[in-house]
Amino acid sequence: MESNQFLGLVKFFRNEDFLDSLRGGCFHCTPPEVYRLDKQEGVSDKYESCAYSYRKERGDEPITITFGDIDINDALGLTVHNRTDKDAWMNCWFTLRLPKDQQALDKLKEDVAKMKKQFGEHYAFIPAPNLKPLVSKLKELSEKPLYCGEVEYCGDKSKWGNLVKSLEYSYQREYRFLFGECSTFETEYYVFNNPDGFSNLIFKNTDFKMQSDDGEHVWFDLST
Repeated sequence: MESNQFLGLVKFFRNEDFLDSLRGGCFHCTPPEVYRLDKQEGVSDKYESCAYSYRKERGDEPITITFGDIDINDALGLTVHNRTDKDAWMNCWFTLRLPKDQQALDKLKEDVAKMKKQFGEHYAFIPAPNLKPLVSKLKELSEKPLYCGEVEYCGDKSKWGNLVKSLEYSYQREYRFLFGECSTFETEYYVFNNPDGFSNLIFKNTDFKMQSDDGEHVWFDLST
């Protein structure tokens, strides 16, 4: 195997029923505004999929919007997107890649521990070979167009969007399934179902280890 090789995707769950529901065929996608308004650590991001957002209901400091000679001081909300970026319904995963050295391995362990603390100990796992057939199946099932990819992390707000986020969230190593285009203030989830389920492509709490050929040395164990 090569350094940084893609190994699969992981999604962590605190509620085991939600994990079972996913494998049973329920694909649940969240609009960015839900994350902008959420206050849970790791979930909350007031700049999700955008360069800047202001929400009075969030308790943000008041702002003044100027159009020519007119100042607006009573805005309820403002969202600034970069370039042609749009909001989309999201289903987010953790990308698992082969660490290139001990430092990268230690960072992987640290990031997984943080994800489990924030999102839960249970996990769904998509092995690398299963990603392509899963994407094909999702495209077949969804009424909305799908695009997907790994998130980049950057300190430059002018690049933030639904596939570029603040460095603050780099430990999440996200891979995103993005569906359609939703309004900026959308809070309704997009949910669709596979009557045949996803259990053939998405595994539950499966045994996944990086270890020596003889099994005596375990460098990484997803279950611990």
